[in-house]
Amino acid sequence: MVTTAQKRRLFRDLGRIDPEFAEKLAPFLEGLYRHYFRCEMTGWENIPERTVLFVGNHNGLLTFEVLMLFHAWWKRYKGSKRALGLAHGIALNNPFFRWLTPRIGAVPADPEVAYEALTRDYSLLVYPGGEKESFRPFTERKKINFFERKGFVKLAIRAKVPIVPIVSVGAHESYVILHRGEEIAEKLGLKEKFRLHGLPITIRSLFFLWCVVSGVFTLFPLAVAPLAFISIFVPMPSKMTFRILPAIDVESMWDPAQTDNDNNQRIYDHVLGVMQKVHDEEYAKRKWPVLG
Repeated sequence: MVTTAQKRRLFRDLGRIDPEFAEKLAPFLEGLYRHYFRCEMTGWENIPERTVLFVGNHNGLLTFEVLMLFHAWWKRYKGSKRALGLAHGIALNNPFFRWLTPRIGAVPADPEVAYEALTRDYSLLVYPGGEKESFRPFTERKKINFFERKGFVKLAIRAKVPIVPIVSVGAHESYVILHRGEEIAEKLGLKEKFRLHGLPITIRSLFFLWCVVSGVFTLFPLAVAPLAFISIFVPMPSKMTFRILPAIDVESMWDPAQTDNDNNQRIYDHVLGVMQKVHDEEYAKRKWPVLG
């Protein structure tokens, strides 16, 4: 959880996106965006002038689609449109990420931090599925799953802002995840300490483990083992497609005759249904995994 002192610091630091840092990152990210992941993004015209809550689907272990979206946003708007994104709370437990997150417009996921951002007229990007969605097996790559997390609906209603869905396709093919590894995370205490609901098992991580157990690394210089370990996290160059959808006016969908729970569920189902429909349409256009 984010402490009160950390919240105050985050509120004070909102908007400290470092333009100089973003510009330094730009050439590297442009290479990934244009050549490695061959990103395509449509629907910019659907972004209203007012503050909104962007809702996206999470993919691919290290979620490179978030970095690509950040780059596309910065390239298009520079600092002219104020926006932030919610990052996993694990960012607060690492000095490097505590330094990095504000500079790229990210604040740790916390309801009060999110509400504060919206009330300060920052549009906000959230991924309701969180790491549970990004850790889903490769066989589930065509399904958006928010695990019935309705916090984003409650946030939009509370802040009186529309929801703008952003659907990404292809990013989950950058890693072949075989299993979420929930049991491993539980045994290692990652769920309790870092709120991590899994430690994904991929084809490359299994191969690395086999190399360790079989003694393959003893045949090579010791430098090979660290390089092999790092390679586990290098994403495959999967083509990514993004579609920004028309804004959903959640306030107009609220029915006073229904209970809060019923309203939240209905709006949740609507947002998820709209996103899944577009996700299916985009996947129907892909001929091959990774290649697109």
